[in-house]
Amino acid sequence: MHTKIHFRIIAIAGLLSLACTTKVSEWVLLNSLPDHYTLVYFHKTAPSETTKQQNTLIDNNIKTANISFRSVLKQDINVPYYALYYKNRLFSTYNEQSYPEKLTTSPLRERIATELMAGKLCVMLYLKTDNREKDDQWLQIIRKTIDASPFSSIIPLVELSRNNSEEMHFVSMLLNVESDLKRIQEPMLFGIFGRFRVLEPLLAKGISGENIRLMIDFFTADCSCLIKDDLPGMSILFSGNWENPAPALVNRILDENPSLLHH
Repeated sequence: MHTKIHFRIIAIAGLLSLACTTKVSEWVLLNSLPDHYTLVYFHKTAPSETTKQQNTLIDNNIKTANISFRSVLKQDINVPYYALYYKNRLFSTYNEQSYPEKLTTSPLRERIATELMAGKLCVMLYLKTDNREKDDQWLQIIRKTIDASPFSSIIPLVELSRNNSEEMHFVSMLLNVESDLKRIQEPMLFGIFGRFRVLEPLLAKGISGENIRLMIDFFTADCSCLIKDDLPGMSILFSGNWENPAPALVNRILDENPSLLHH
């Protein structure tokens, strides 16, 4: 987590005395819609029938995801291509023949969404470099800190190689949470909550017990207008149904351990 984000979370935590009693993780899942992506097909001549059929299929396949599709005439291009945008940021481009069919879903995204819908507090995702020595060093700290938390039973930890071909689009989105992440070859820990919202990651030496506990404190804090109006992080592109999640499991833990409410 970059320094500016670290202090932002501290500032948010300091204002939570003005909050309601619904926990951040629960409120965001129930009330906060995912931010939107846009997939644009750029072309300067009329699309072929094959491309028209492909675009119709694309449009039909993404209807349940937080993305819209449109076709745009653009004269200053040599060949047609697709471009994926998050708000106004360009994430990726694809040529006409290599459109990524599984842009909106993948096995790991399905698994994480299932955990969130089951009432888990969050999912911690460890993005590995595939340098085993480097990855294991920080992974031990993550596991030790989560295991020591009173909320450990509702914080699944998943590991993902940044070279996993099946999850390449998911990895690309994670590395776009902040503009400079793609250039950093370090392990990263992402906190995922709500309807697939991802916090800015902890990086390498930033993966400390203190920072992980701070992230957990954020998820278990009472929600506030500050959170609702300026939610940190970024939405991940995902095709799924967020209706009728299971009750938030954090409430049962807090009911059984009232002393945690004063921490």
